[in-house]
Amino acid sequence: VSGHTTGTDVMAYFEAYRAAGSTCNKNRPVTGWTVVVDRSRDAVGAATNNAAFSAGTGTYTTPQAGVYHCCASFRCQQGGVCDWTVIRNGGAGDVVWGAFGTRNTNPSSRGWASHAHCWTSRCGAGVTWKLNLESGGSTDCIQETQWRYGKFTCFLTSPN
Repeated sequence: VSGHTTGTDVMAYFEAYRAAGSTCNKNRPVTGWTVVVDRSRDAVGAATNNAAFSAGTGTYTTPQAGVYHCCASFRCQQGGVCDWTVIRNGGAGDVVWGAFGTRNTNPSSRGWASHAHCWTSRCGAGVTWKLNLESGGSTDCIQETQWRYGKFTCFLTSPN
């Protein structure tokens, strides 16, 4: 991460994308991620790789305290409606931190739609983030092509 000093500043960031295919109905949390990078460094510069994001559970756990900026994006399949929620501290009483999506994927042409949402949050170490597909219809589907519509990223912007 440019602008941080190794051995002085803590760092944390991850990026993941969804593999091609469709996932329909409620998906809490969204899983099926491929990790591009998952890295953090403590204040003395010791690196930890592939420990904060679990592709199997779709959960990111903040490795360091500080202010995080996260983003998520998805494509909703043609003919469906898709509503996603951003969940903070999932499992300990899910707190809906944000939501995004559509109730309409172009009524005249029944086309697909892509949506994204970003948020910034002050976190202690160990705060968890996950994304839920809340729509429950059989045609309410996350649709992924090889263009990587489905992405989930977070990075530590600054200390508390």
